[in-house]
Amino acid sequence: MAKKHRHEEQENLERWLVSYADFITLLFAFFTVLYALSMSDKAKYKNAVENIQRAFLSAGGVFALKGSPFVPFERPADKGSAIPPSASDAGSHSKTDGEALAKVTEQIRGLFTSTTGLSMGANQVSIAKSDEGYKIRLGENILFKPGSDRIRKEHIPFLYEIGKRLAQLGYPVQIEGHTDKLPSTDEHANWELSLARSYNIVRFLVTGAGFPEGKISIIGYGDTQPINSNETEEGRAKNRRVEIAIMTPNHSMDNVVW
Repeated sequence: MAKKHRHEEQENLERWLVSYADFITLLFAFFTVLYALSMSDKAKYKNAVENIQRAFLSAGGVFALKGSPFVPFERPADKGSAIPPSASDAGSHSKTDGEALAKVTEQIRGLFTSTTGLSMGANQVSIAKSDEGYKIRLGENILFKPGSDRIRKEHIPFLYEIGKRLAQLGYPVQIEGHTDKLPSTDEHANWELSLARSYNIVRFLVTGAGFPEGKISIIGYGDTQPINSNETEEGRAKNRRVEIAIMTPNHSMDNVVW
C-alpha cells in the first residue's frame, strides 16, 4: 500500500501582526489614561494637598507643643500693641512690665550687633505683652530676604544665640509667621510663605540650637493679622514679620534676662 505523503505546513509569516495589534492596543490605552489625567481638575489636586497638610499640621505641627496646638485661623492672634510701650505707659501692663519690655528689646539689639557686626534697624525689633507672656517681633529683613523662606546665612549666628537663650529660659514658645497683603495670583501664597518661614525657624532652633522639640510649635497667619496699614510701604514692612511668642509663668515678665 502506498504511503500518503503529508504536505508540510506552510509557515505563517503574519503572526507578528497579532503581537503588533496587542502592542498598539496597550499603547493606545496608556496614552488615553495620560490624557485623562492631564484633563483632570487641578483645583481638586490642590485642595487635596491642602487638606492633607492641615490634617498633619493640626496635630501640633512638625514639633508638637502640648497645650498649644497648631490651629491656623481658628483663634485670633494676640496683636499686643503696634508700638513697643515705654516704661511710663499706663496701658494694659504695669510700669514694671514696660521696663522689662524695653530692657529685653535693648538686649536683643545688642545680641544682634555682637553676633553679626551689624546694627539693627529702628523698626526691626519690638516686644509686645501678650495674654500668655510676651512676643518678640522680628522684622522680615532680620531673618529673610523679601519673598524668601530661606534664613539669611549671615544672620544665622544671631538666630542661634536666640535659640540658646530660649532653651535656657525653659518656657514653651510658638513661632508665628506674618506677611503683608499685596495682591497675588495665588490666594494662598502669603499663608504658605508665613508657614514655611515659621517651619524653617523652628527646624533650625530644634536641630541647630538644641531647643526642646516638645516645647515649640509653629503657626502661619499669612496676611490675616496685620499690626499696621497695608496701604503704605512702611506699614507693609511692619506687617512682614516673625513673632516668637514666649509663654511665661503667671504670664509675667519678671526675671526674664537675655
